[in-house]
Amino acid sequence: MKLDDIGNTPLLEIERLANNGNRIFSKCEFMNPTGSHKDRTYLNIVSALESKGVIKKGMTLIDCSTGNGGAALAWIGKEKGYSIKIFMPEGMTEERKEQIRSFGAQIIETPKETFLNGSVNGAKKYLERHNDGDTYFLDQANTLLNKEAWHACGEEIVEALKTKGVVPDFFICSIGTGGTFSGIAEILKREYKNITTIGIEVDRSAPLYASRNGLDFEHHSHNLMGVGAGVLSVNTVSSLIDDVMVVDDGESWGRMKRFIAECDLGIGPTCGANLVVCEQISKLFDNKNIVTLFFDSSWKYKSRWDGLYPEYVGG
Repeated sequence: MKLDDIGNTPLLEIERLANNGNRIFSKCEFMNPTGSHKDRTYLNIVSALESKGVIKKGMTLIDCSTGNGGAALAWIGKEKGYSIKIFMPEGMTEERKEQIRSFGAQIIETPKETFLNGSVNGAKKYLERHNDGDTYFLDQANTLLNKEAWHACGEEIVEALKTKGVVPDFFICSIGTGGTFSGIAEILKREYKNITTIGIEVDRSAPLYASRNGLDFEHHSHNLMGVGAGVLSVNTVSSLIDDVMVVDDGESWGRMKRFIAECDLGIGPTCGANLVVCEQISKLFDNKNIVTLFFDSSWKYKSRWDGLYPEYVGG
């Protein structure tokens, strides 16, 4: 694997899902070197901070992750000569933990009761204890370098659509930190004035949906790791999100498994969430072009293939 292998992933038309004259296209970010979209995020964050002189080879970089980002940072850090520490909530999949450690990074697990908020607090406390100038907290959720990383992906989508002679009507994408959605949406809205963007949240933790619909928000545990942390980061730019829809986590897992069986393409559970909403929209409209993302790879979830995270049941 090389850092130059990040990006330029294919835009795949999913012909099996075609109905009512609609066409669905997905950007295959799970084909990035570590198996997820987070390779783009961290390559941009680390490279930009290096160019500004904020960090340099030999330092310790820390951040919080449920797994995909941790693996991406661990690998990129190794390639660039950094020591990496990942703060991660208890109970994440063994595959992602093994991948992070295989790149030489250290995992510091934080209590499951506080989920990602606990990991953020853990990272901040660690930084307080190691405030010697050799440790830097990247804080992917709260740096706009996250969102900016996705402008390149948006440009790739535009180029691929033009090659196919396609003008998109919808961009549909789950929201985690919001960087992926917002960065791509900025480019698509610049290029296609009539596009409608739809953000997806898991129904058990949907702060943006609650805000838009005048509902009280309360975070509950779920099994769509990578989305639904219960907070909205600076990277979630509300003005770029035309509509918000919610999905059931179990339905998303089920849709992922059916898609893998039907198409022999190893995508992860949040990709299933995207497919659920794409199909809902395609039932409401005719002859529309829909663009979505496949974030990560199914092999990262094999140890939890029943979709259950016992640590988070009933939360």
